[in-house]
Amino acid sequence: MMVTVVVAIVATRQEDARLPVDLHVFRLLSDNCGALVHDRATGLCAAIDAPEAGQTHAAAIARGWTISHLFITHEHADHVQGATELARRTGCEIIGPAQARPIAPLDRVVGEGDQVLLGETAFEIWATPGHAAGHLSWVSHGAKLAAVGDVVFVMGCGRLFGDTAAQMWHSLSRIAALPDDVTLITGHDYTASNARFARAVEPGNAAIAERAEEAQRRAASGSFWALTTVGEEKRTNPFFRAGEPAIMAALGQSDPGASFASLRQMKNDFRG
Repeated sequence: MMVTVVVAIVATRQEDARLPVDLHVFRLLSDNCGALVHDRATGLCAAIDAPEAGQTHAAAIARGWTISHLFITHEHADHVQGATELARRTGCEIIGPAQARPIAPLDRVVGEGDQVLLGETAFEIWATPGHAAGHLSWVSHGAKLAAVGDVVFVMGCGRLFGDTAAQMWHSLSRIAALPDDVTLITGHDYTASNARFARAVEPGNAAIAERAEEAQRRAASGSFWALTTVGEEKRTNPFFRAGEPAIMAALGQSDPGASFASLRQMKNDFRG
């Protein structure tokens, strides 16, 4: 299987005929991630979040796909504001957390422990608060894929809006425990800034230095970077690495959760 993308927009994961889905990822608004997951066996297609309806619908048409489902990760407006229009255009079923209801006309409310089928591809629903109270991650073990919204970014994580650092650390730790080859669909491309922060946290980390240089090249060319893997984040994302002894020592912390909280505050204040 080849994950389908537009060249110079986003990198692909390697071809693997054993995986059941095609994946197309593209930029919406200024830095939001638009994503389409296409179940090859049945032809059903899910959009991940709805920052904007027109471009999402057009992206599906260009691939010859029909959007049958809309999977919502969380309730923030930039992730659900296009839901009503996308449903009007496509007739898709809208599935997501109850907290999204004020904006998105949900057909089905889901939460921790539920399962959603996209044709023959099963997604487990994980409650992953920290960035938003209703935040969900959509995890498909069979497709080696997880839509993680604004909990994880490439080399970064979302801000805390009303939730606690402990909640976010628990959510990140849960995602980090997935197999290294699981692809993560993140919610935004903040990679250039995240890479600069990661280098400041671990200036001697060669993997971070290499990835930061790639981030600079991609930013200079105007390309979009919102796909990553669990393994890549474990090597280069300071928030995944908050429990590393060297990082905890540098922060004067003995607990990984407290180390994460310190890193999150440092990123809030970071001007690099």
